[in-house]
Amino acid sequence: MVQISFRIQMFSFLLALLVFQFGAGPCGCEDKPQVNVLAVVNGVKIRKQELGGDTQNRVNQLQEEVIKARNAELDRQINNLLLEAEAKRRGVTSQQLLKLEVSDKVTEPTEEEVKAFYNQRKERMPGDFKKVKADIIALIRAERERIETLKFAALLRGAAVITVLVSDITPPANQLELDRVFAKVNSHTITSRDIEQSLAPLIYRVQQEVYQARKVDLDLKINDMLLDDEAKRQNTTPDAILQREVRGKMPVISDQQAMVFYNENKAQISKEFPEVKMQILQYLMDREQKRLTDALAAELRKNAAVQVYLLPPDQPKSTRAG
Repeated sequence: MVQISFRIQMFSFLLALLVFQFGAGPCGCEDKPQVNVLAVVNGVKIRKQELGGDTQNRVNQLQEEVIKARNAELDRQINNLLLEAEAKRRGVTSQQLLKLEVSDKVTEPTEEEVKAFYNQRKERMPGDFKKVKADIIALIRAERERIETLKFAALLRGAAVITVLVSDITPPANQLELDRVFAKVNSHTITSRDIEQSLAPLIYRVQQEVYQARKVDLDLKINDMLLDDEAKRQNTTPDAILQREVRGKMPVISDQQAMVFYNENKAQISKEFPEVKMQILQYLMDREQKRLTDALAAELRKNAAVQVYLLPPDQPKSTRAG
């Protein structure tokens, strides 16, 4: 039997969690040892593996970002060292050198090239040619800059002594492993500490998003369990309680309320009211339903024994030596 739960028409930001992509390999993203038991509700444990598949997929996708970034970071740092050394040799700044060897070598797209780009993709373009022309020029130019950057990086690498000591950049298992040398570039070394220090903002952002994804799922599971317990206590069904406390209390949203909302948010809405009226009405209904659902959840938690062991990430600590 399908249980009607608190997962009813949640706001669109929750839909962003429905990503189906699995990651692989070590991430080093967990900021602390994660307990297996995430919460205890009236003596019943909720374990990490009980979180939904959508949440696990989202966590894997987020952590895959760090895995990919860690391997790409070594190449980035090698290129930066070579760029700085070449700039020093020529007596210019790195920015001046990039302008000379990359930006100045990029030719501006011609009108014919821009039109050809548009014609090949116009079915996927979000407007007519005049509207998207500037964006197309920027795209073509960015691609040409990318190609020139790769050429210049290859030129610098060809004249340098580079020794890459590892094939896969793994996260440090402890503080000592931060001193692992991953590559040597002329007289410089790149260590695990260099990589982790550079990736610290990304890792912290991923930790925050992973925590939020788990917390959303965990809160829903806790609410479902409390709803089940309350239904048993009242000798009724979860659906009956939701009908009485949520759906039965839903107010009627009028066109006037939708118009007030539209006028208050007109600066962020690019369409006329008749075009968006139904979406606004639905949004206001969803907002009211969430308010009532949250109120019911808060009431159920008042007399429940709920311990939550899922903790938010700590602020990143410096990995610098000393």
